[in-house]
Amino acid sequence: MKFTQTGTFKKNTLDKLVTLKPMEEIPNIFLDKFDYIVGFVAKEKSEIITDYVNNLTKKYQGLVEEDFSKNSSEEIKKIFAEFKNLNQYPDLNKASINYFIHLLQLKDQSAWETTEVEISMRALIQAWVFPSYYFLQALTETIDRNEAVKLFKRYITHYYIDHPSPDRDKFNLDKMLENRLSGDTTSSEWVIVHSMLEDGKYAFKNENCPTCSDTTVDLPDIELKYLVSCYGDFAKFRAIYSDYIILTMEHTIIEGDPYCSRVLHDTRIDYDLRHPPKEFWDNFKPGQEEEAMKYYKK
Repeated sequence: MKFTQTGTFKKNTLDKLVTLKPMEEIPNIFLDKFDYIVGFVAKEKSEIITDYVNNLTKKYQGLVEEDFSKNSSEEIKKIFAEFKNLNQYPDLNKASINYFIHLLQLKDQSAWETTEVEISMRALIQAWVFPSYYFLQALTETIDRNEAVKLFKRYITHYYIDHPSPDRDKFNLDKMLENRLSGDTTSSEWVIVHSMLEDGKYAFKNENCPTCSDTTVDLPDIELKYLVSCYGDFAKFRAIYSDYIILTMEHTIIEGDPYCSRVLHDTRIDYDLRHPPKEFWDNFKPGQEEEAMKYYKK
């Protein structure tokens, strides 16, 4: 057994510029999940949907001063028309798109409907995460917090169940590890330690989180940050790869741990889903294989 580290710690990762086509990416980054949760709440808790939509609309309105949508073209209206749940709430639509465009931090505020724009990686990740944080926060302010958290967990799980990858069931853990350890393993800003612990158990530890954790430092509620950034991974891995692939995860940087600990289990081979203890992960570093394995199944 060998532990291998990939990636390199890099400064200013979030300042890197990326090219984005806002009109093409709005559904993928934002509207698909947004429409789904509005529909999910309406179905599961129909008695609160009006209050929830009103609370969320006011929350988004309070986060933005400028109306970016006032000069929008018919194209954005066509995009919203495809989302049947959101389409019932025009005020929420307007508030949400204003907040989304605000998050992109465009230097030219009229450029969001153009073909391509350059934005920072920070702005892109915030546009991905922040709206979800606030629609969960609005839910906790509409109903009891514990009930809201349970409802959110069901929503994100069902979202991924209903959005499986077309290439799932072609997945192989050994091939995944092989791909991650091939080529230039130093170029990524994600620093990760990898190992196949045994047949059907691929462990990987994130030593950093240069996206969600680093972009959400100013958001105060740690539980909500974890739920919108990390919790969906449990269902996402199954949706992307296969029903027989199950993720276990017990430490996350976003919750204040020094690393994220994860194991992908191939349940066709072994259905022992016990997650290695903290002492294992503390020693899960190249060169410390013998020490780490002392704790593996304790």
